[in-house]
Amino acid sequence: MATARTHNHSTKGDKMKKFILALGLTISVFSGQFDKVKITPDMSYIYVYHKGKAVKVHRIQDTKHKLTGEYARQYRPNKDIQPIKMDNDIHTIGEVELLHFMKDKANDKKGLIIDVRAKSDYAKESIPSAVNIPASTKDDKVKMEKILKVLGIKRSDEGTLDTSKAMDIAVYCHGLWCEKAPEFIKTVVSMGYPEEKILYYRGGFQMWKILGFTTVTNY
Repeated sequence: MATARTHNHSTKGDKMKKFILALGLTISVFSGQFDKVKITPDMSYIYVYHKGKAVKVHRIQDTKHKLTGEYARQYRPNKDIQPIKMDNDIHTIGEVELLHFMKDKANDKKGLIIDVRAKSDYAKESIPSAVNIPASTKDDKVKMEKILKVLGIKRSDEGTLDTSKAMDIAVYCHGLWCEKAPEFIKTVVSMGYPEEKILYYRGGFQMWKILGFTTVTNY
């Protein structure tokens, strides 16, 4: 009997947590009228799941905050600025669109944000809800086939692809100067991933940091 009561209490607790999170997701676009630094006039924050926990994503409220460290650098040797549109059939998005992707896709497990930076960079800091697939993985065909399968792509014994259940993905790397995300996107497209299911967050982690958005560690 004690076990049954404990299980029931846990179930009720889980339901309450989910209700609170759902309520937060619902009201977040209408809340925060006292926040100094908003995302849009009508949005101050959202909640997103990261490794099973709800994370409040908002902007740093200190209006005098300045970016320091690696992502404060302006120049990268031998790096060119990436075009706003990497391909005619790949949609490029900004921060607001990425936040809506988090809320509408990632939270419902209908979409995935992919961070293609090195594992060490991802461990230090990333965008909440993002998973790490280092760009170097694109050169390993066996691993890439496994990744496509996880993302909903099925390959028959004859080699034909079923992409009807492919997840929506949003891909980012270091920033406007980084070629890792475009190269990764080109690789998955060449393997048959539907272009209409891919979003390219060109601003990447540097722009996310510049705008003062919430980040998470992944140690």
